Amino acid sequence: MPEKLDLEKAVGRLLVGRLPGKTLDAPFKQLLESGTAGGICIFKDNVDNLQQLTNLVSEIGKASTFNPIICVDQEGGAVQRFDDVLTPLPSLMALAATGNEKHVETAAVINARQLRTLGVNCVLSPVVDVASNPLNPIIGTRAFSSNTQTVTDCARAMLEAFMQEGVVPVVKHYPGHGDTGQDSHSELAVIDRPRQSVEDLELVPFKNCAQLAPAVLAGHVWLTAYEEKALPATLSKKLMQDVLRKELGFAGLVFTDDMMMKAVSGHYGLAESALLAIEAGCDVLLLCCSADQLRETHQFLVEAARSGRLKEERIHEAGNRVDELFPLSAKCNSDPQSRLWQLSNWLTDDLARIFAIYRDSICLLKGKMPQVDEKPLTVVYPKHQRYPLALVQFLRERLVLAGIKPSIEELPYSLDPDRDEIKSVVEKTEGKNVALITFRAGLNKGQKVLAEHLEKCAATFFGVAADIPYDCLSVPESATYLGTFDPSNMAMEQLAIMLVHGEKAKGTCPVALETQQKQNEIKA
Repeated sequence: MPEKLDLEKAVGRLLVGRLPGKTLDAPFKQLLESGTAGGICIFKDNVDNLQQLTNLVSEIGKASTFNPIICVDQEGGAVQRFDDVLTPLPSLMALAATGNEKHVETAAVINARQLRTLGVNCVLSPVVDVASNPLNPIIGTRAFSSNTQTVTDCARAMLEAFMQEGVVPVVKHYPGHGDTGQDSHSELAVIDRPRQSVEDLELVPFKNCAQLAPAVLAGHVWLTAYEEKALPATLSKKLMQDVLRKELGFAGLVFTDDMMMKAVSGHYGLAESALLAIEAGCDVLLLCCSADQLRETHQFLVEAARSGRLKEERIHEAGNRVDELFPLSAKCNSDPQSRLWQLSNWLTDDLARIFAIYRDSICLLKGKMPQVDEKPLTVVYPKHQRYPLALVQFLRERLVLAGIKPSIEELPYSLDPDRDEIKSVVEKTEGKNVALITFRAGLNKGQKVLAEHLEKCAATFFGVAADIPYDCLSVPESATYLGTFDPSNMAMEQLAIMLVHGEKAKGTCPVALETQQKQNEIKA
């Protein structure tokens, strides 16, 4: 830092909060003005429309004592906060499925340019977890691939694009969240494998990106090979200092994942876990809590420093790293209206460029490419609370444009159908031409059973894995299954275009399906 901040501001510089609504309310404004908080992480529930969001980001900047860290989980796919107001982005796995790093760069440039213009200076992406566990409840298509080199190549392309556009990227979730069977939002995630195995898989992308990435986000993941007792990486000096800093050679800024996650706050309490994280070697704490809780945590850390329990040198060391990426002199106060105008001019062209990427991401996982024409077709799809999975709508539209009268029936089913519902769906589709959309059949076991039955009783059958590709293993090798790696409307529309026009799928599956197939056979 150009000049040493007083202790209270030095601690506040390291704390990033979360707003409770769509405006900068008085309590958080006071935290920013006083230097008790050093920034804000923006979430979907903070967003109403582009005008409101642009104004909100501007208000955060103006209220802050520092050049604030204004960050967002704008990964693409399942995790993106601005897809309703900015350009929706494909999942990272969909990008990897194109096999084209130029597509990865294009998505990252569009993302970063829009964020920078909005006034957001930090993106919590890319995810460099390795997609090694098909039953992982939280990562899935947020990961690029099950191949460490593919993860590395895609991540590096994305990092370079983000930095070129002037947005600080944060690779995550160190030391790797891809093989966990738990969601760290609700419980401590665990990887229980030998150290050499972890070094050969989880740590590889972090090591390969260590010299390029300006920042890393540490996850609440317990590696039993490194810590005998249950301790998340965020609180582990061994993982943060010995492994990340010394063995992997990372010298940049370290963020924590949200310290309100039950994996840490449920065991240590918010304030105590915040102190332990800084002691372990984390620099910036994401505190997605109330203004009162942030203030209390700040005061706890200040008192710990004054008592000598927390070394002031550690606080200022972290602050120096913050200032390297978010220098105090770089605080932005540009006019929100000019930002809004610029963003609005880009959105249509950016949407078209992203839509083209989906064309290259859709993959034929097995079987032969189907075609939809004038023959009757029943589309069976899960009722998902977030994604409409509107393939029927887009098929009808494309058939009409092709001069064909649509003959498509739609049949929704529960996300995890029980035996009675499966029987009912099978009875309604027996002997018909069926397209089945699945969404994480491994985690929603009823979908797997439904796929098995429909493939047997339908006149013709093809499946669509709308999220993770492992759903295709539910049916015989001879059956046809497509993968979109993304359940968005844009993915469904591109799939409809391909099916109606008889186009070949261009994507390549970026995860090792054969490995999971062997595991399934062993378990059986």
